[in-house]
Amino acid sequence: MEELKKPIGLRCTFCHSELFALPHENYAPLHGSLIVCANCGRENDVTSLIFVVKAKAMDIAEDYADKLMDKFQKDLKKAFKGS
Repeated sequence: MEELKKPIGLRCTFCHSELFALPHENYAPLHGSLIVCANCGRENDVTSLIFVVKAKAMDIAEDYADKLMDKFQKDLKKAFKGS
């Protein structure tokens, strides 16, 4: 389950950089606000970036669940082999 603990950062929609120009440390932008990419200087909608991160997290979780189901099916076939 350690593979599920990898961080997923916000990425600029335009250049895919994870660096954003924040006005101060511990800045937490509100939904609907814009943050500026420190790499390309373009503005990104925070809400859209969060949706992308959530979708990526769901993809990772679904892949992991599929692997668990495959392993479970193989283990069941082994357990009942020859019955």
